[in-house]
Amino acid sequence: MKLGSPCGWRLLAMLKWSNIDEYQKLSKEQLVDLAKMYGRFALTLDGFWFLGVERTQGIGKAIEIDEEVWKQFGRNEAKIIKKFLSIDKVSTLEEICRVYLLTPVFGNLGAQAKIRDGRCYLSVTDCYPQKARIKKGMGEFPCKSVGVAYFDGLLKEMGSTIQYQCCVCPPDDHSDTLWCEWEVWIDEKCVEGSLSDCTR
Repeated sequence: MKLGSPCGWRLLAMLKWSNIDEYQKLSKEQLVDLAKMYGRFALTLDGFWFLGVERTQGIGKAIEIDEEVWKQFGRNEAKIIKKFLSIDKVSTLEEICRVYLLTPVFGNLGAQAKIRDGRCYLSVTDCYPQKARIKKGMGEFPCKSVGVAYFDGLLKEMGSTIQYQCCVCPPDDHSDTLWCEWEVWIDEKCVEGSLSDCTR
């Protein structure tokens, strides 16, 4: 029987399933690997996009646009992950670390988080996009300004009392096992709409 489809003839007893059905067939280990793969896909897309803008508009414009894109992306990430974790407002260092480690991009760059002396330290230990650039002879990309934009969006969306500063990020010197690190703390003097007492 011919069904009402622009694709032509179809059998009545057709097979039909969704991506959810496929996810449910995977083991826990496979789902973890899939999440990592999705993070790599996102970074690959970002890399192609950046190189395209750089080629047509120059490195300066590419970085300018990249900073704005990553700031919006960080803000959106935090909003979605907070909803996923049923967190209305991030209020502890442990929650900051948890949100960061679950981000699809940074979370898949050898992300680590530690808490020490009332502050948390969020780091990237395996930045394969930078490693790929070095392997191709392109050198490291000075990504600190993009990282600042990203964490500004991510952390502001988590809560207005959350402050941060960059400890190390290219073009800074760094080790092979620490590509960037960000120091984050909660400053109760910072309230929405009044940043005069804030360190950021």
